[in-house]
Amino acid sequence: MNKKLIAAALAGAFVAPVAMADVQIYGFISAGVEHAKATGAAGNVADKDQYEGRMRIANENSRIGFKGSEDLGNGLKAHWQVEQAINVDDSNSSSNWATRNSFIGLAGGFGDVRLGRHDDAYKLAIDGVGLNVMTNTTADNGWGNTTWGRAGSRRNNTAIYFSPNFSGFGVQASYSADETRAYDGNERTDASIYALAATYQLEGLKAGLAYSRQNDTKTLASNDIDAWALALSYKFGDTMVGAGYERLDYDVKGGQDYDQASWTIAAAQQFGAFGLKASYTQLGKAKGLADADKYKANQWVLGATYDLSKRTQVLAYATRIDNKDKAAVNFGVNPVTVKAGSNPQAVGVALKHSF
Repeated sequence: MNKKLIAAALAGAFVAPVAMADVQIYGFISAGVEHAKATGAAGNVADKDQYEGRMRIANENSRIGFKGSEDLGNGLKAHWQVEQAINVDDSNSSSNWATRNSFIGLAGGFGDVRLGRHDDAYKLAIDGVGLNVMTNTTADNGWGNTTWGRAGSRRNNTAIYFSPNFSGFGVQASYSADETRAYDGNERTDASIYALAATYQLEGLKAGLAYSRQNDTKTLASNDIDAWALALSYKFGDTMVGAGYERLDYDVKGGQDYDQASWTIAAAQQFGAFGLKASYTQLGKAKGLADADKYKANQWVLGATYDLSKRTQVLAYATRIDNKDKAAVNFGVNPVTVKAGSNPQAVGVALKHSF
């Protein structure tokens, strides 16, 4: 009897802290089979340097996360999250912890403050409008070396603030510190990033306006990048339509300054469990550079979804990026080898289960 009581006491000691922690596990697993290629690069590029057509088993941005919170009283709450990408198609790839939004924060009547690795205010405001209709697949068209939302990103060493909601209106601000401060000649750089955004939502209308300042980026030989974007969408019934505009101004140290804009349109229609989605994005010329028109690119996306249940979904998609001679835009998810002037394209079917 004593042994049973001791065992029960030990079990309770381990279980109780876990129960009190109120930890939630969430995420999704998504993978598909697709055919992808990127050919047509400008100049004499050997076939071996092209991304010839091939079949791929594609991990579609799968992830797992853990989060929790504690009520501190007087309207104050502490909350946290640790989220990481997981690779379900490649056993040779390792996924580190906290690769995605991971933070500790305080929330209350003043708003919400978070510290950690986090999407910046620019990305959150524009992403929330919903113009990236096949997000988390190879047909994803946003963020990084893509056609849309190029200035926003998930960033290390970030502090971000969310204001309270004022009748659908909100403000977000983020600061991402440069803790490396690498040398550029005899001077240290400061590649810190600031972002400020405003959002509005009323019934079916969503809007996001965002600004970002990136210092000492060395991206495309630029010193500083100023970016702003405006995105709007409207949903009526089972139909969504939207459009967005983005412009990046590059301050090139010791070189020619230039700017480049992009615009996108998107639509989605739901028929019960079945959905159809489409978008078209055009990246304009690099104004200020020689051969400015040769830096243009465009991307079209077609997609369909079918809900097998509230948590399981089948997805089908097709996408193509057309790069001009000096452009090398790539997929945001599952990128391929792209040379200037080559045209990435992919067609695939995937299965997604959320938990």
